[in-house]
Amino acid sequence: MHPLITTLKYHPLTVAICKAYYQWRCRNLQKIIFVATTGRSGTMTLAEVFNHIPGCHAEHEPYPTMSEDILKAKTAGDEAVVRAEYWQKKAINLRRGAAGYAFYCEANHLFIKTYIEYALADFGDKLAVIHLIRDPVKVANSIYALQDFPGTEEGNKWWLDYTAASNHIPIAEVLDNDPEFKHPFYKGLWYWYEMEARIAHWRQALPNVQFVEFQTEDFNDPQKTCRLLRELGVVFDEAALLTKISAPANTREHQKVSHPLPMEQAIAMNAQFQRFLAAKGF
Repeated sequence: MHPLITTLKYHPLTVAICKAYYQWRCRNLQKIIFVATTGRSGTMTLAEVFNHIPGCHAEHEPYPTMSEDILKAKTAGDEAVVRAEYWQKKAINLRRGAAGYAFYCEANHLFIKTYIEYALADFGDKLAVIHLIRDPVKVANSIYALQDFPGTEEGNKWWLDYTAASNHIPIAEVLDNDPEFKHPFYKGLWYWYEMEARIAHWRQALPNVQFVEFQTEDFNDPQKTCRLLRELGVVFDEAALLTKISAPANTREHQKVSHPLPMEQAIAMNAQFQRFLAAKGF
C-alpha cells in the first residue's frame, strides 16, 4: 500500500469516522463474546456453532489477528504499538464483523495474550468471555505434532515466548537446561499452564465480567453446547440448532508435520511436569 494511502487510512479523523459508522451499524449489538483459550481447542467449531444461529455471527482469528509483531510488542512491554493496533484497526474490524447482529463472537486465542484490556475498555458491560478448556496433554501433543512449539520461529508468532520475564511461570532455564524437561513437548505443556495462569489472573481481576467455562469435549454433547449459549443469553431455536451441530471435525491434520507422542508417554510427562510445578509453588 502506498505510504500516503496508509497515512490517510489511519489518520485519526479517518479512524474516528469509520468507527462511528460501524458503531451505528452495531446499534442492536447485545453482547460481544471473546474466547479465553490456548488454541488447538475447538475455536473453529465454536465459531461454526454461532454461525448456525440467526442474529449471531462469529469469526475465527479475523484480521488483525494481534499475533506476530503485536504479540512480540506485548511481550516486550511496548504497549504503544499494541494500543495503536487495537484502536486504529482492531476496534473497527470488531464492529465490522458485529454489524447487524445481536451477538458477535471472535474466536481468537490472542485475546488473552494481547488485547483483553483494550476490548474491555472498548465494549464495557457488553463484553463476555468463553473460557474454552482442552486437556493439557492434547493441546501440547497437538502443538508438538505441528513442531511449532514455543521457542521456534513459527511458535513465537502465535503461542508465547517461554523466555519472557513477564511470564507467570518463568522457568526458561529449566526448559532449556534440565535434562528431565528439555524435551520440546514440555514447552507445549508450559504454554498450556502459562495460559491458564493468565486466564485465572484476568478472571480474578475482572469479577464483573461474565466468564463461562466450556470444555472442548463438551462439543460432543449438543445439549451442553445449548447450555453454553443460554448462559450467554443467546436466544435460539434448539430443535433447529440440534439438526446442524455435531461432533467437532476440525482436526487440521494437514498442518501436522510429526506424529504426536504416544498418549501413555504424554500423560506420564504431564504428571511429571505437574509435580515439578507444584514443588516450585506454581
